[in-house]
Amino acid sequence: MQTIIGTFDDVRAANAAAGRLIELGFPRNRVHVQSGTLATETSTAGTPEAHHGFMADVEHFFKKLFGSDADAHEAGTYAEAIRRGSTVVAVDAMDQAELDKASRILGEFGSIDVSKRAAEWKSQGWTGFDATAKPIACDTVAGRAEAVAPVVQEELQVGKRVVEGGGVRIVKRMTEVPVTELVNLRTERATVERRPVDRPATEADFANFKEGTLEVREKSEEVVVNKQARVVEEVVVGKDVSERKQKVTDTVRRTDVKVERVPDTAVRKDRPQGKPAPH
Repeated sequence: MQTIIGTFDDVRAANAAAGRLIELGFPRNRVHVQSGTLATETSTAGTPEAHHGFMADVEHFFKKLFGSDADAHEAGTYAEAIRRGSTVVAVDAMDQAELDKASRILGEFGSIDVSKRAAEWKSQGWTGFDATAKPIACDTVAGRAEAVAPVVQEELQVGKRVVEGGGVRIVKRMTEVPVTELVNLRTERATVERRPVDRPATEADFANFKEGTLEVREKSEEVVVNKQARVVEEVVVGKDVSERKQKVTDTVRRTDVKVERVPDTAVRKDRPQGKPAPH
């Protein structure tokens, strides 16, 4: 597991970044927010020991986060950013994909480069984090520390995915069909016939008047079967693509902040009890 840290001058931007990370699936116990506004309120309303204790807790948080003495200086840099009123969002990432996602979100909400900020502090004489140093207010209006109530609104994100439906399957099978054809076959057979003759011999007869052999061959036809494959039909399978519109209806949540005036119940010492305060 790796941890990525974003530093913000605006506590509202830090809270918005943390809220967005949680919306995108990061568990709440892996998104840590340390605010310099709390340090300022502790210093303003409490004793010096109170804000020293708070800053010591901040220093311990970053030392535990970095986990080694070699990174103590970097831990002190982030703790100093808290002391100077910045807000830090630390995100525990389980893999590189989560690390990249968290880095992108922190950048989108305005995370600053704390190393450049540390260089500015050093040019002004800063030598390192001191947990006993008094916190510096950063997010103030007319001398008053602000309490920020973030307004969180969900956004509806609609996407598309491909779902397997029905289809067409072509199955080819070989079948045998009986075929009958009529074929005329010819057969030749030798026949011998003796006919009595009484006529004078001719020269042709004298030419055949010698020894010899006369042979007559018999012939017959038989069936010869041959097969030839011919394409008689084609089955073409394709797709018809159509588009349709579908309305998506859902609800999104939003934080509504109601501001109410708290009545002053304190008794003023500079006027008699029961008299209304002058307007």
